[in-house]
Amino acid sequence: MDFKSVSLMVRYKDEGGRWKRSLAARGANGRVKPGHALVDDKVVPVKRWTYDLRYTVNRKTVYKPVGRNAATADAARSQFQLKSAVKAHAREAGVEVVDVAESRTLEDSAALYIDDKIKSGFNEAAAQARLVIEEFMRVVKSTRVDQITKDDVFAYHQSLRKNRCQDRTVSNKHARLVSWLRFAGVNPKHFPPKPRFEESLPDVYSPEQTRALLAVANPYMHMCILLGLKCGLRDQELRHIEYRDVNWQHKTLRVRGKPQWNFTVKTWEQRDIPLPKDVLMAIKKWQQKNPDQTLILGTRNLNPNTKLLLALKHVAKHARLNCGRCESCLERDECKEFTLHRLRRTYITTMLRGGIDLRSVQAYAGHRLLETTMRYLAPESAPEAQYKVNAIHW
Repeated sequence: MDFKSVSLMVRYKDEGGRWKRSLAARGANGRVKPGHALVDDKVVPVKRWTYDLRYTVNRKTVYKPVGRNAATADAARSQFQLKSAVKAHAREAGVEVVDVAESRTLEDSAALYIDDKIKSGFNEAAAQARLVIEEFMRVVKSTRVDQITKDDVFAYHQSLRKNRCQDRTVSNKHARLVSWLRFAGVNPKHFPPKPRFEESLPDVYSPEQTRALLAVANPYMHMCILLGLKCGLRDQELRHIEYRDVNWQHKTLRVRGKPQWNFTVKTWEQRDIPLPKDVLMAIKKWQQKNPDQTLILGTRNLNPNTKLLLALKHVAKHARLNCGRCESCLERDECKEFTLHRLRRTYITTMLRGGIDLRSVQAYAGHRLLETTMRYLAPESAPEAQYKVNAIHW
């Protein structure tokens, strides 16, 4: 290892949305200037930055993440360079230096894990990690990674269930927790098995429900429901779809990332969705009424709307579709049965029942695995199933 060339680098996104690395900039006092890089010998501010240590091993450049805090990152550089120098001098003296496993705090390892997800472009995973880690750290008494035990994970499961989380939610949060702990270096033997849950069939809206929703929705939510129901867009995709994504000639809608909104497509693959005539006409009329907007479902401030789910629940309530039995209905008068993602499930199921081939539906839905799309082959309404069964010649 060449300890003399340990450098503190800033990893950041440029104006084109590409990740770059530059030397960390320092102020007149010699301290690292947070959020600034040295580019062409000039100190320039950067966005979405993290710090890496750069050094060489066997003439190969290696980068080691050291978080987002400038002072902590520079301290890590000094410590790393000192250790490297000691090892080098020890080798010259014929002395072997043995590394002792470093015990990180949960907070430090959490920051590094979240930084890693952000740098990898998994912003949704980073957001989930923040929530799970905060919940876990409120439950456990341990403060260091090497103190985590299987009982700590069980205690986290119990706290989730106490807060009325469903089995599926507990299982999903467990998977995110384990991902972080593995990253932090916790021995896998401390992990209890992933909680099991009953796999439910995809629930969809009935034609009567969709008609009722569209009948009472205002023009804005009418547009939102149409895009979810007849294009199968995910929640985040609904928020970030723009008029420029519509190909009027080919009558398709392109789903793609929007760097200006820090939005990436879930599967990292763009896709084109065929637009039904009524949706195409509705988009054209909506654009004429909102000429200043770039986002189809943008807010008055021209930003992505983060309250579409709440707005849909208000439409369901206005249409008198609330079940009146679920906890959400009883506590907030907002039925948990009505979600934006259920519009997507209805789209996929309807496409398959309508005779669209499985591979095409997979592409339109943006599923990475065919098995994910195949789950929607199973559900079929009772009258349709009864008709087919009665038509069989036994």
